Order: sequence, then structure tokens, then C-alpha cells
Amino acid sequence: MSLTSQFVANLKRFRLVTFDVTDTLLRLEDPLLRYHRTAEEFGVTGVDRRRLEQCFRQQFKSMSREHPNFGRFSPGLEWQQWWLRLVTQTFGCVDQGLPAEKLDRIGRQLIAHYRTKAGWNHVDGAQELVQCVRDAGKCVGIISNFDPSLPKVLDSMDFAGKFDFILTSYEAGVMKPHPGIFEIPLERLQITADQALHIGNKPDLDYEGARNCGWSGLLVNGGTDGHHHSFATLSHLLEALNTQQIQW
Repeated sequence: MSLTSQFVANLKRFRLVTFDVTDTLLRLEDPLLRYHRTAEEFGVTGVDRRRLEQCFRQQFKSMSREHPNFGRFSPGLEWQQWWLRLVTQTFGCVDQGLPAEKLDRIGRQLIAHYRTKAGWNHVDGAQELVQCVRDAGKCVGIISNFDPSLPKVLDSMDFAGKFDFILTSYEAGVMKPHPGIFEIPLERLQITADQALHIGNKPDLDYEGARNCGWSGLLVNGGTDGHHHSFATLSHLLEALNTQQIQW
């Protein structure tokens, strides 16, 4: 896609544009369906989908509270073990009689699966928008609440070489919307917050998190939220950047 003069004008003030990943650039395939199918591959059948969803949400909330940021500061708990424990506790919640050895194999298979392109889909317009921002001469980065495997995931989804940096919450030591994760790129690039734009799908983590640090923000979350910085889809955002004047 060729750049329009309006696109260039809209981004003129920025030296840095960063993106969130999950549900902004990439979308997980149905994770509960994958959990269910992987369990069946290892001989665990008859798992109730509704109960599996309840247990996953419960255990994810518990793990995030007890060992935040994928276990970043939990002694002896690497990020892989964080996910393995989550999977084990999720299936254990569904059926306490499942053998630990089988749950370990299911967990390891799921961890490997979601580090490949088989576990993800592109959000429509993602690759085009990232390329347009690069073509506009901006520094392009990632700021995501994610474990250290994110570069591998992005490479597998044909984003290799498209980002000048990939900053995960695990590396930063804090998660969005903490100001620290937004301050790191500014310090590295020696730029000011008014020269930075962040694009994401979570109003509190992405849009407000960035704006509270002096950045500009754009929101892509399936609605408009009643303001001109919110767009229904990434494709709608790309169209707006190409054809409309954005009021920052």
C-alpha cells in the first residue's frame, strides 16, 4: 500500500509508533478449543468445555495474582513453568483425577503450539499498517504484556525485521499500564513523550496507560467509545489515517 499525504501528515509529529500485540496485531485461535483438542490427543476425553473455560479463567486470575508478569519475580519459576503450572491447574480443576504425567505432556505441547504460527491469526490490516508506519520513516516498536517468547511468535507470523524493538512486560519488569514500560523506549531513543504514539486494544492498559505518560494513543477495540481516537477495527484505523485528519 502506497502512503497517502494524509497518512504522512497524521504521523508527522511522531518519531516513535508502538503496537500492542494480542488482539491488536495478532489474535489467538480459539484457545479453549485448542486445550480441548490437545487433551484428546493425549487420551483425555470428555472434558466439559464450559467447565474448562471456567477453570481457565479462575486459574489464570489466580496465577496472575500470585505470580504476576508470568512469574518474572517468582524465585525458581521461569515463564515456561508459569504456563505449565497454569495448564496443569486448569485441567486439575476440571478433573482432579487426571495423572500429573499426562498433564505435563499436555502443557508442554500447548506451550510449544502457541510459539508457532499454528496458534495465531493476523488481525486484518495489521501487516499493512505496520508497513505503512515503517514506510513513513518512523521507529516502530512493540510494547506488550507478554513473556519472552514474543519475538519468536512475531517471527513465525511474518513480522521478522518489521520492528526496531520488541519490549515485553517480562523484560521491562512491569506490566502496562505501569508508566515504567512506556518510559523505557523514550530513554533508549532519547525522545520525549509527545513524540510517541501507542496503538492497542485495551482502554485501560493501552490507551489510558500511554496517555497518562504523555504519549498519544489510538484504540482498536471493536467500538468507538464515543471519541475520535477509537476505531472499530485496525482496517478502519488504517483507512482513517489515510483519509482523515486525526486530532491529537
